[in-house]
Amino acid sequence: MFDLKINRPLQKILLAATLTMVSAFAAPAFATDSVVLTFSSVGDSRQDPTGPDGSTYQAAYLNQGNCAIPTGTGSNPNPGLTGQDCKWLQNTKAITKIMRTIQSQKANLLFFNGDMVMGYGKAGVPVTARTTTGTGETAIANPLVSDIVASDLMQFYQQYGFWRGMVATLMETGTYVVPVPGNHEVQCKRCGKKAQIENETAWKDNMGDLILDQTRLNNLLPANAGTLANWNVNNAPAINYVGMTGYDSTKDIITTNQSQLSYSFDIGKSHFVVINTDPVGKDSHAPTAWLSNDLATAKTNGATHFFVFGHKPAYYYSYTGSAPSSSSSLNLADSVAANAFWTVINNYNATYFSGHEHIYNVTQPSGTGTSYQVIVGAGGSPFEDFESTPVASPQVAPTSSLATDRLYSWATVSIYQSGKVVMNTYGFDETMAKPVQQLGSFTLATQ
Repeated sequence: MFDLKINRPLQKILLAATLTMVSAFAAPAFATDSVVLTFSSVGDSRQDPTGPDGSTYQAAYLNQGNCAIPTGTGSNPNPGLTGQDCKWLQNTKAITKIMRTIQSQKANLLFFNGDMVMGYGKAGVPVTARTTTGTGETAIANPLVSDIVASDLMQFYQQYGFWRGMVATLMETGTYVVPVPGNHEVQCKRCGKKAQIENETAWKDNMGDLILDQTRLNNLLPANAGTLANWNVNNAPAINYVGMTGYDSTKDIITTNQSQLSYSFDIGKSHFVVINTDPVGKDSHAPTAWLSNDLATAKTNGATHFFVFGHKPAYYYSYTGSAPSSSSSLNLADSVAANAFWTVINNYNATYFSGHEHIYNVTQPSGTGTSYQVIVGAGGSPFEDFESTPVASPQVAPTSSLATDRLYSWATVSIYQSGKVVMNTYGFDETMAKPVQQLGSFTLATQ
């Protein structure tokens, strides 16, 4: 038998030689594929002053004060929201928990997919007679302070102010917030749920500094994320409406200046596009022709990952008991235009993130392409899926529903040094008492 003590010097020599061989020939097997950029996506955090979800109802607040409503006429009795959420119309508790978790996930950017404010009015001067159709409105010649305070303009700006205050901590702790316009930001409910130029202007006034502060974003990006490039405020769908009525694959029916509403930029080999799905004059339509040209240019510039963010989903997620309308998705509004939009998404293996439906759903709509539609509109707005409607009692999901249909949820995407892209989705239940759970994990296609 060998005497280990006598042969220990030989053992050391053999061990050193073995480690050298492992280091020289097997190092790649131990190498890690590091994450170079992380972003999250969520939408729809606004409260509802008339029909909040039963999960947020608190009996002690019923009729305590008034909540603003999007008519320009003032308010209605508090339906059971906290004083804070009644005044600012935000599900503060839910979105705060989401943001806190996103911070812990070290997201470099947060794309917020619209409906961050209740809005839904007309952000113009105070008017007199208001009706549900928006007809018969005239400006008040000499408005009183009370007229101004009750105006839609004031409601828009104070709601934006509260939301901006909520997300400010993200900007100061490493996560850049990229805003996406939603229908509550650009549309007027009493005007037939149509986008208004006054509301597009209010959006730019309140979100313009985020679209895009290149210096600030650069300072927040990791050193190995790649260069921030190709941001141009003039790269937006052009005004081209000249008596157009139907769908035209070469043009988007654009009637107003869409800068700061639809835009794009690159970080390294990743291309990010924000689109306005409710432009004035063509609600529930994506700027498909512009998007096609934008993605083609990005590919020429070397992009291999394509991410598109809009408010309305291309295709509706039919949860149990759903009753969609023509404004529920791009496809329900105009199937030809929506299919053309999705063809562009598929052609570039892009991923489309949306909100609007207050629910979570990830799917590959066409059944043939590799692109995912990611609905993450469960940032705090009243859940879509419910069985009982009285606000005074918790809403109950139908027994055949998926558990994820009533979870506050979001997506976090990691882009790796190798080019691999992985999306993980997360959520927590309406009690907000249980831990955050992972809902799914997806490897996203690239070019």
